[in-house]
Amino acid sequence: MRGATLIEFALALLFGVMPLVLGILQLAALLVARNTLNLATFMAARQGAVLGADPGAMHRELARGLVPLYVRASRDGVAPPGVVALAYATALADVTTLDSLEVLNPTRAQLARLGEWRGGQRVIPNDSIEFRSSAVQAANVLTIRVTHCQPLVVPVVGPALAAALSWLDADPRHRRCLVATRAPIVARASLVMQSDVHADALR
Repeated sequence: MRGATLIEFALALLFGVMPLVLGILQLAALLVARNTLNLATFMAARQGAVLGADPGAMHRELARGLVPLYVRASRDGVAPPGVVALAYATALADVTTLDSLEVLNPTRAQLARLGEWRGGQRVIPNDSIEFRSSAVQAANVLTIRVTHCQPLVVPVVGPALAAALSWLDADPRHRRCLVATRAPIVARASLVMQSDVHADALR
């Protein structure tokens, strides 16, 4: 009887408690990634607001904000510069190949309707914004949406969650994440422009 009880306890621990614990760990990791992505998205929008919504600048700032997700924990709590540089390079590679950063506002239609020619290119003006029309003011609110492909690192639960998401998530914008067996996490940020909006960033 003692042996049978021990076996039953081991089976309950293995098939009952362990998946629950691993699931909680994976959920916690996704919540941390979501909070980090929210901050990184705000940082990218802030960079875009001062640099004419330049997509390259926003991608680089987004990668910089995501660096904490790519740095392995160190024993003394301080990561060496080389480790941080490698984490940034990895984050930037993911941002440019897997993740997506979309400018939702303003649009090319707004640029065509409200834009002015400056320095050889058409821009949405930002100077004297308080004296301009409400349409121009609305076009000077930069809104971006970031879809980040977060790795699922917890054993057993991570691959199972990736498989479930592939079956349940029909959003085509998330397909790249799901194909890479990663979880899509979405964040948005809006900031008032501090510079003229250039056409390069607009859809």
